[in-house]
Amino acid sequence: MSTILPPYADPGRAVFQELDTYTQNYLLAGSDPELAPAYSFPLPNSVSYPQFQVVGLSAAGKLVPATRGNADPANDIKAIGVLAHASSLGASGSGNGPVWYSGCFNQNALVWDASFTTDAQKQAAFRGAPTPTTIIVAKRGV
Repeated sequence: MSTILPPYADPGRAVFQELDTYTQNYLLAGSDPELAPAYSFPLPNSVSYPQFQVVGLSAAGKLVPATRGNADPANDIKAIGVLAHASSLGASGSGNGPVWYSGCFNQNALVWDASFTTDAQKQAAFRGAPTPTTIIVAKRGV
């Protein structure tokens, strides 16, 4: 009789892999528009962004936190998506950050720049975003 060793220490129990730190926060606030697969955008050097950061694109086409309320509104960084995973890049090299560009997100689960101070500003962050962004921000259950 041969001995067969199971690949896990406790056979019959599910084994999970730890990815990013996760806190139950109900990321989605609805099912329409549908959550689309993430699309990769280049990161600038020397950055570290948390998961679910609301992001836009710099003039160089790199991911940066979306901002509003600058002295000149032309300097605002328009929100185009939500970072699907925490992303960072050192002082040199290149890397990408995965960004969701479609979905109905719970505004309280997202990471906002300090320039978004009110619920109304957060809910309006994606209005007029460039195509193909179709994101709605709402409070869950409202």
